[in-house]
Amino acid sequence: MTCSLYKNKVTAGAGVLIGNVLIANTWWLRLRGLLGRTLNENDGLLIVPCNSVHMIGMRYAIDVVYLNKQNTIIKIVKNLRPWQVSTCRNACKVIELSTKNTNTKILKVGDNLTIE
Repeated sequence: MTCSLYKNKVTAGAGVLIGNVLIANTWWLRLRGLLGRTLNENDGLLIVPCNSVHMIGMRYAIDVVYLNKQNTIIKIVKNLRPWQVSTCRNACKVIELSTKNTNTKILKVGDNLTIE
């Protein structure tokens, strides 16, 4: 199933579009995450609240961006592969993005993201 319900946008400084995201803010959506979904290049999943990600059952790698309450990046994990786990104790939100998204290369710790 390809996600096509991405109506929220995440942008970095200077208005660079990082991705169109689906917001997982319920118990069920957070539990399911990206299982059974295919990410297009500019799609992602914003998980709120969240401070860790597991890749159990996934078939492809993702990039993970950890955010604090002010949407400031506090950790970036590139190419998290299936069956791996990642955590960031101080994170409040996580954005899971396609590894094919070229705009994620501009992100760095300390950047503030805008979620529309």
